[in-house]
Order: sequence, then C-alpha cells, then structure tokens
Amino acid sequence: MEMTAVITEKIMEMVFFFFLGAVVLKAGIIDSEANKKLSNVLLMVISPALIISSYQMEFEPRLLTALLLTFALSAVSFAVTIIFCHFVLPPKPGTDSPVEKMAVIYSNCGFIGIPLINGILGAEGVFCMTAYTTVFNILVWTHGVLLMSGGGTKVRLKDMWKNLVTPAVVAVIIGLFLFLTGIRLPEVLASPIASVGDMNTPVAMIVAGANLAQGNLLESLKKVRVYYISFLKLLVAPVLTTLLLYFLSPDYNVSLTIFVASACPAGAMGTMFALRYNRDSNYASELFAVSTLLSLVTIPLLSAAAVPFLR
Repeated sequence: MEMTAVITEKIMEMVFFFFLGAVVLKAGIIDSEANKKLSNVLLMVISPALIISSYQMEFEPRLLTALLLTFALSAVSFAVTIIFCHFVLPPKPGTDSPVEKMAVIYSNCGFIGIPLINGILGAEGVFCMTAYTTVFNILVWTHGVLLMSGGGTKVRLKDMWKNLVTPAVVAVIIGLFLFLTGIRLPEVLASPIASVGDMNTPVAMIVAGANLAQGNLLESLKKVRVYYISFLKLLVAPVLTTLLLYFLSPDYNVSLTIFVASACPAGAMGTMFALRYNRDSNYASELFAVSTLLSLVTIPLLSAAAVPFLR
C-alpha cells in the first residue's frame, strides 16, 4: 500500500501541472504555437538532461544487469502487445485500425512515464526507463512507420533508421558511456544539468494539459469506440504486461518501471504519425486526449492491484 500511496501522490502532483497547462492555454498566457515550442524544449533539452543526470551514479554490476533486463523485457512486452493488437483490432470498415493499434502499443512513456517513475524511484527509475524508451524509439520508427504508412516502396529502411538519431537516444549513449567508464561530470556542469532535468515533470504535464485543452474534449467523450480503445490501452495492455513481468522479472524496480510505462496513456506520436501518413489525425488526437484524462484515474487504481504482483 505504501508504494500505491506514493504513486497516487505523484499522480496528484502531475494532475495539478496538467490542469495548470490547460488553464494557461485557455487564459491566453500561451498559445498553441508557444506550447509547440515548449514541447520542443522538453524533447530536445530537458528530457535529455534528465537522462544524462540519471546516469551520473557509481557503476555497479547490479545496475547494468537491471538496464539490460529492462531492455529485454521491454522488447518482449512490446512484442506481446503488438501480437495482441493484431488479433483484437483487425481492419474494420469505418475505423482507422492502424491509428487504434498505434494508440494501444505506443504509450506516452516519455511525457508521463519518465516524470512518474522519477518521482517514485528517482534516478535509478529513470535509468531503467531509458532502456524502455530506447526500445520504444527503435520500434516506433520501424514498426510504427510500417503500420501507419501501410508499408510500400515509399518507406525506406534507411530513412526509418535516420529518425532514430534523436536527442533522447543520444543522451542515452552519452549517459551510458559516462556510467560504464565511471566518468563523473564536474559539479559546474552536473549541477545545472540536474536542475534542467528537474524541470521535466512540470513542463511535460503543462505541455500535455495545454495539448488537451486545444481539442474538443466534450465531443471526444461522447464516442463509445474511444472508450473501448482506451480500455485496451489503460487496462488490458498493462494487465498483460503485469502477468508477463510476474513470470519473467526477478527485479522489482525493473518490473515497476515497465509497468508504469505500459500503464501510460496513448502517446502524442500517434497524432504526429497520423498527420504524416494521411491517417485520421482527429481520431488519433481524441484517443490521446481521452486516454490521458482517464489515465489520471486508472494508473493509481491499477497500481494498487498490480504492485503486489511485481514484488
């Protein structure tokens, strides 16, 4: 119960920033363009700083083992979810099946997962989460592109792999190098990098709240299909992941990290890919908005049920 209470407390802190983001946008303090730029600052500067800072710890074989275990189990978790979606979300007239599969498979593990696990487990949690996000980036720019584009000759493998060179992936490489070699950044660099990284939670949730406020949430809440996809994303997929971790993971921190990432709502990447590959971007935005709102309730409730199975 203690860990569930911590998760609930962190969710409530994030809810505050989430609604603050909605308020500042509705009040005209920022607009959609400013929020887009703030999102870029988060992705290009703040999150990489948090990742590098999380790797600034003494090398321990236990930590390296946890990192590799997270990477392997994350890959298995994604594979199970992809197979699951293949059967429960087949192509159906009147629905955009790739958009739905994208929403269920690829969570908002960067914007919500990283700040949440940082609040629960601290630097070691972020350390493990980088392995999950690395698998996420590899798959979203390969499987995700093929899924949303429908494959075909216009999608080249070379172009997909070029997209993997993101600030977050570069930060993981830098951080891993520093961790394995035992190099510690001088305080004059480590302190400001850590301070920038500490901005991740409030900025991520303000951006998410402002994004949500830009859409017509009331109309989205009237669509039954949106609730079905949110049910698959927020409840079924995390439950499958929990069962997988129960049988395969011997490390609690690794299990909790992967569980939190899987319990996060649909990611904004679905909307971006829908726009890029001429899918139903409005539907993708609705899935993002409704699942994000519902996750404020489902994550703490599901955590209460799942945490005993992760120990």
